[in-house]
Amino acid sequence: MHVGIVVPNDVDYGLDIANALNEIGVSVTLYLSFTRMAEYLSTSDQVNLITPQKLKEHIFELQLLPAECRVRLFRYPRIRDPRSFKVIHRIKRCMLNDGIDVAHLLIGPGDLWSAVLAHLIRSKPVVSTMIIPKPNIGEDLPVWLLKAISKLLANGSDLVIVNGADQVEYLQETYSIPYVRIAHVPLGPRTTAIKWAKQKSIEERGTVLFFGRAHPHKGLEYLIQAQPIISSQVPHARILIVAHGRDLDRYRQMIQDESKYEIHEGFLPGTEANAYFERASLLALPYLSASTSGVLMTAYVFGKPVVATNVGCLPEYVQDGITGLLVPASNIERLANAIIRLLSDDLQRQRMGENAKRWVNELQKKVAWQTLEAYEKAIYLKES
Repeated sequence: MHVGIVVPNDVDYGLDIANALNEIGVSVTLYLSFTRMAEYLSTSDQVNLITPQKLKEHIFELQLLPAECRVRLFRYPRIRDPRSFKVIHRIKRCMLNDGIDVAHLLIGPGDLWSAVLAHLIRSKPVVSTMIIPKPNIGEDLPVWLLKAISKLLANGSDLVIVNGADQVEYLQETYSIPYVRIAHVPLGPRTTAIKWAKQKSIEERGTVLFFGRAHPHKGLEYLIQAQPIISSQVPHARILIVAHGRDLDRYRQMIQDESKYEIHEGFLPGTEANAYFERASLLALPYLSASTSGVLMTAYVFGKPVVATNVGCLPEYVQDGITGLLVPASNIERLANAIIRLLSDDLQRQRMGENAKRWVNELQKKVAWQTLEAYEKAIYLKES
């Protein structure tokens, strides 16, 4: 089987799936954003100089993909730019010329042009992964518009994949998708992230990592408010914030004691991200809403336990007391106490980290086979 995977944004996700499918004998062609890939490979400052061919060569030089995989790079205009329609048409023609058997679209919220592509490529079975089917708190686009785009995507797909079990019912109720056209496939481990770890960084005891976009639904303010409680019990504790987003300045102003923080602002390429996970004692996910979390799966790959809120699908991925601890959302005291508990018990924290790493390693092949089953089901539905 030859699968064409369209990845407008989440490069890690696309590379991980391509690697997993290749291991079970599926032929893969990736259709990636040139700009996103350049950012990921730390070549964004050369984006006007480097050619797509050189960028592709760099991917394989770094062994981020097996040689059997093929890569196509496209320069996506902005979402409101009508020139995007021409790009989508070029992707469609390229996929058909490549002779794919199944089109798989990895779609984030509000990705209008990929939803349009689902309809343009309808001569082939179309599988779409809704990465965030339920809009998060504080999204930039109106909720009605996000849902309308997801509905458009669903109507153009033979089968829709979600990464959370409880999202199946949500798709049925919200987008009127029949159960037979939905597949639950868990989010796989971020195996590509570990490939960057050429030189090991030493774990720094007491370091609590917050990683990713500083967005309202991520609840960073609750971690900041929990810090004085944490420090009162674990004086050497430090909050390591590695984040980007326009809300970060607002969170900076909430900090009472800057000596308890280390902040790195801006998008991090894959070459640099791994060191922060290795330095951390644990990962904090104080989210107010969530679907799943690629950051969580990255922490697990590095053998780090998590303290997370019990929102969205996070309880499906955090085995409370085994791979981490779950706390209620927006509860500062419970969040602080969970972090204190793990920072105060090295053996328990390390055991949870080892459990997490073992769990994601076992999950990888399961995800690949379940994804292949979803493709086969989409082909069957297309032919029925």
